[in-house]
Amino acid sequence: MPSSKMRKNRAKEDGNMRTPVLVMVLLLGFALPLLAQGILIPVAEVSPRDSRVLLPFRVKQHLVNVSIRDGVAETTIEQTFVNLTDVAQEAEYWFPVPEGAAVTRFALTVGDKAVEARLLPKEDARRIYESIVRRRRDPALLEFAERNLLRAQVFPVPPKGERRIQLRYTETLRREGEVNRYLLALRATRAASRPVDYIRVQVEIATGAPLTNVYCPSHSEAVVKREGANRATIEWSAENIIPERDLQVYYSTSAQQYDLRVLTYRTAGDGYFLLLLAPNGGQQPPRMPRHLVFVFDRTGSMAGDKIKQAKEALAHCVRNLQPEDRFNVILFNEQPRKLFDGLVPVTRENVERTVREVEALTAQGGTNIADALREALHQFPAEEQTSVLQAVVFLTDGLPTVGETDPQRILDAVQELNQNRRVRIFSFGVGYDVNVSLLDTLCQRNRGISSYVRPEENIEARISAFYNAISTPLLADLKLFCEGVEAYDIYPRDLPDLFAGDQIVVAGRYKGSGRGAVVLEAMSRQRQERIRHVVDFPDRAESMDFIPRLWAMRKIGYLMDEVRLRRNQEVIDEIVRLAREYGIVTEYTSFLIDEDMILARGDDRRVSLRAREFVTMLLNSGLTLGKGAVDASVRAQALQRQGTGGAAAPPAMAGLPGMPAQSHESLGLPVAPDGTAQRAQQVVRNIGGRTFYQQGRQWMDSRYRSGQQVIRLQAFSEAHFALLRRRPELRQYLSLGEEVLVQLERVAVQIAPDGKTNLTEEEWRLIEARA
Repeated sequence: MPSSKMRKNRAKEDGNMRTPVLVMVLLLGFALPLLAQGILIPVAEVSPRDSRVLLPFRVKQHLVNVSIRDGVAETTIEQTFVNLTDVAQEAEYWFPVPEGAAVTRFALTVGDKAVEARLLPKEDARRIYESIVRRRRDPALLEFAERNLLRAQVFPVPPKGERRIQLRYTETLRREGEVNRYLLALRATRAASRPVDYIRVQVEIATGAPLTNVYCPSHSEAVVKREGANRATIEWSAENIIPERDLQVYYSTSAQQYDLRVLTYRTAGDGYFLLLLAPNGGQQPPRMPRHLVFVFDRTGSMAGDKIKQAKEALAHCVRNLQPEDRFNVILFNEQPRKLFDGLVPVTRENVERTVREVEALTAQGGTNIADALREALHQFPAEEQTSVLQAVVFLTDGLPTVGETDPQRILDAVQELNQNRRVRIFSFGVGYDVNVSLLDTLCQRNRGISSYVRPEENIEARISAFYNAISTPLLADLKLFCEGVEAYDIYPRDLPDLFAGDQIVVAGRYKGSGRGAVVLEAMSRQRQERIRHVVDFPDRAESMDFIPRLWAMRKIGYLMDEVRLRRNQEVIDEIVRLAREYGIVTEYTSFLIDEDMILARGDDRRVSLRAREFVTMLLNSGLTLGKGAVDASVRAQALQRQGTGGAAAPPAMAGLPGMPAQSHESLGLPVAPDGTAQRAQQVVRNIGGRTFYQQGRQWMDSRYRSGQQVIRLQAFSEAHFALLRRRPELRQYLSLGEEVLVQLERVAVQIAPDGKTNLTEEEWRLIEARA
């Protein structure tokens, strides 16, 4: 803290900007799972009555560049802070050192001035920290104690002025189980109440051995690009956002053709697992030939820009076929017309003829979907060919109006024709005048993906991106088996095919523990493949706490389809249970954040009744038609593929056209329905694998059930700080506010203004019990 003499000298200054003077301290403490981005905290004294002080600083820009070379990461962080007040502000810059990181070097500059670091013993650092917390009485600062922390004094920040702070550090990455892990402190402390104007993170990974799995579970919207066999980049950016998730990157290297890794999480009850499968880019397996039939809607409703863009997309697909592929094209309106008699080889003559025919197309006539699909399936042999990838790519912008128009009869006819052929069907619905239920069910039953091109989107760009993503198939017909444990509730239910540059991510539950194995069987071009990987399924594994919620989001996505496509009311209760436990907001569960439902947490019957009424109302209000139907399909698929977008999976393969950017950072959902994100932001928090709901002034752990024993502690008392020392992992939860209830193993702990200041030995025993 500056001395009184220093303050007086500063007061005499004429306001001209002085060279910044900095004193830095590296606080050594215990590492915790959750970190926070660097913030500026005002040094000015605060009245004990002011429990929440609005910070006078705004983060104008937060840029991060990370270079990872064979397990050593160099992170460069540049933050620009703006003083929003009309007076100069003294401040301290706080930045947490990465959890468990073996940090070898620090460098920090403010403006152009370099600063040297010195170390402060852990106990001295804790006393200084606790003094600040007691004085400010701000529970948001609880996250900063008991961890490695960089602390720098910055003064003055001129009125309406800026300070640019750059931090560079090098660390040896820790290995978690079967993968390397990099963690970037992004989540803003709850003391930082203003959003960041602009934030951008760029990560470059380079390895000596072939780089296989690259996975970013924290930010599914991150863009992962492969750049050769040994290099990948990850980029994520956002504007006007309060980050509430640290960025996590997992990666692995392997000399095997296929790299299979399994991550686990377990505290109490059954465990969760996450499977990652990627091909080796250094010795890529042989490509499977493709037999493709393009079914193209040329009806009158396609006139104008739609037919022009669609023709360009189809021409792109045909021109980029490989010599070993075979193909045909079916153009349809009232009747389907095939260009060739059966599947033909990719020759110059066949490609040129197809392009000429496509360029000459005009849009006219009605929509005979049933006969078009029937003709497409007849192009394939009556029995499945296991050594090639067989698929129909179906594009339409309308409802069936000619021939068989009943959706169920169309689905039944396709199922009968395709029972032994087992051809994949990928559909593209153009615009909002499509039968979403028909297309979604058609693709679900036939191992494909339904995608939708909104009116404002470019058809050629969407279809070309999808087509490029499936250009190099490697494995098909994947099946998963577990040995030594019982695996269940596995999503996706039907494993997708594996393509070059892609990665398969599977989430599930398991019963039992000990040494086991995961086995994948699949068809490649050459033979039946069997990939077996030995796995230790633990009784307890707590580091990867993102896995349970990712699994729950996927399961809800599949259950939403049960309700949306098949009107299955029985699954509504399960959707609600998962949504409440894991804090997942969808159009089917948005009613849970209404005040009366939060207060009715213990009344399961009342919540179930409200859920069924609410979902029935949604289904009867247009959720199956037009724009509402397209939006609902996109949101369900987004949930089903949660955790895949940041896994180097081509965006088009996700089947998520027009997905908005992250709309609900606190919940980690890109699919929060309109009108609910703001409300959810106020009353729901997901922290460290747990969900908290706000009831009045109190934040309540979703695991708590009424009637359980509660030990009540007074906020900022000796008992409060003793609790944080005895159970340091609770800091991330107790930083929510002055009134928080957390469920522990044997008892619940409540922080409140009128709780106890000292606890008995028996109470401490209950609090510290781990089982």
